[in-house]
Amino acid sequence: MVGKGWAGTALLVVASLVFGPGAAKTVHAATCASSVGPGIPPPAGLPAGVAGFHAQWYGQSGYPTLCPGDRNTATVAYFNSGSFGWVNGRLGEVAYLGTWGPEPGQDQASPLGGDGALGSPSTGWPRYNRIAVQPAPYVGPGQVAWFQFTIQAPLIPGTYRLYLRPLVEGATWMEDFGVFWLVTVLNPDGTPPAPPPVTGLGYSLKTVNTPVGQFQAHVVKERLADVTVRTVTANAVDCFSACPAKPLDQYAAENGGYAAIHGSYFCPPDYAPCAAQVNSFEYAVYNTALAKWLNPRALISNSLFTFTGRTPHFYQRSGTYDRSAVSAGISNYPALLAAGAVVDSTAQQSPTQMQRATRGAIGVDGTYIYLAIVPSASVTETAYVMQSLGARDALNLDGGGSAALWIAGSFKVGPGRQLPNAIVLTKP
Repeated sequence: MVGKGWAGTALLVVASLVFGPGAAKTVHAATCASSVGPGIPPPAGLPAGVAGFHAQWYGQSGYPTLCPGDRNTATVAYFNSGSFGWVNGRLGEVAYLGTWGPEPGQDQASPLGGDGALGSPSTGWPRYNRIAVQPAPYVGPGQVAWFQFTIQAPLIPGTYRLYLRPLVEGATWMEDFGVFWLVTVLNPDGTPPAPPPVTGLGYSLKTVNTPVGQFQAHVVKERLADVTVRTVTANAVDCFSACPAKPLDQYAAENGGYAAIHGSYFCPPDYAPCAAQVNSFEYAVYNTALAKWLNPRALISNSLFTFTGRTPHFYQRSGTYDRSAVSAGISNYPALLAAGAVVDSTAQQSPTQMQRATRGAIGVDGTYIYLAIVPSASVTETAYVMQSLGARDALNLDGGGSAALWIAGSFKVGPGRQLPNAIVLTKP
């Protein structure tokens, strides 16, 4: 279905997403009942008229909980934010949804649906790697396309994900907003599936497959419930020149650290332009030991992570932080991920950030915290690495010669330069 414009379509789309079209109603021997969670409404504002083919995510129906073998009709809406219309049946102009990474991967078959090819179930998809085609003959600029497709629960209980991305077949992939479906498959008796085993905690050197290539990543992954985040600085007051700095392992030792990573961008002593501002940093960092912000004037721009106890808060724009009490906090630029989607910061990146180098990042999801160093990656490529690792929100940190990752008494990367600030994880 295509509305006659953005405003005219909003009520139709939102109503459908909230009430969940095609919700499975099957009941198995009065023990297992399928259901659908609440829909996800559209964002508040959207760009429009961008030259070429473009699409903005516009909301979706809820994640289903299904009995083995049951089906559900899923819905996702995309707003045509480009200057070109989408024309059904015309190669180079017709819009599809394609399978995407990390699960099942770009153009890969999914156990949740398909056309029967390559082991996919036959659920009416156009092809095993094309989830849906635009439902109307023409979707013009400023209009909304309401894609629908059928998901079938595998017979093995567990949790499954289907990542998707819009494309114009024969022309280009459109924007990636990290859209996916989380499908929970119950046991035949209706009880929840056993949680997947917890693996990969602590440090690991991973090979990470992403939609933009394969990368190596040094990763510390821990349960948020099991660690406390401390953000620390070598200076006790705002400092703009000849500032103090420490090696990362000293920060860890002084704070009873279990793991630690370098912090925000700073002006190192071996950079000629930094001669008058050695080791200074322009970003706000909360000194956990002193219980105060350093450089609080910087809490009006950039992106920000704060922690209140073991609860994280992410602000894509630090100016939205209400100055509520925190136990840790660090700002930097740019944001890498927000709510699971890669943040397009290309227009704000420096030429150096677009080049491949050693990058650092911190990320969280609802359960875990991730500290990562990614060699030979651009800032945007690092965002895709963090997404593939499982982070939902992520922030770029310093890198290059300042990169350092320490855990359980030894460096995994570095030690690198002495640092004016750092992030430390402690365990009870």
